[in-house]
Amino acid sequence: METIDCNAVKKKYANSMKAFLITGLAVLGCPMLAVAQQTANGPISISADSVDFQPQSNVTVISGHAEVVNKDKVLRAPSFRIFSGADGTAQAGKIQKVYSEGETFLVSPTQKVRADKAFYDAVNNVIIFTGNVILVQGQSVAQGDELRVNTITNQSQLKSNSGRVKAVMFPNDQTAAKPKAKK
Repeated sequence: METIDCNAVKKKYANSMKAFLITGLAVLGCPMLAVAQQTANGPISISADSVDFQPQSNVTVISGHAEVVNKDKVLRAPSFRIFSGADGTAQAGKIQKVYSEGETFLVSPTQKVRADKAFYDAVNNVIIFTGNVILVQGQSVAQGDELRVNTITNQSQLKSNSGRVKAVMFPNDQTAAKPKAKK
């Protein structure tokens, strides 16, 4: 595993708002520094069993019960592979892509998503969940094989390989009666 020069990493990524994950991951290897970095969207807290920062290939892998928390959203997977822009380019240090490896969960106060894996395209502001996707909002549940979400507009599209998406919707969730337990 690569030894991390904490000061060099902090200087390199400190001015890049979109590089919050890279900075946060590098910080995990430096216990004397704060674990969460401040961004325009609030602090990002990252935890995992291990971090492998590979500056020569602009890749960072966090693995082992990997978890990324931003405000009230939590993203969990066995591991994440994060690709950033190369030095000397306009995208230097900025996150380009993030791949989850293994069963992935996104949890917020209003929604839960479960999928076999996920891909975040930071350049195009799209996250794609694939494989046995389950989306839960209140009592409403939708199932498919691919969920695409625009992270700017929140527009989403759920598709199924069989051609049919399955859903049980409660349009007015606040007044929907919850199933009662049998006696």
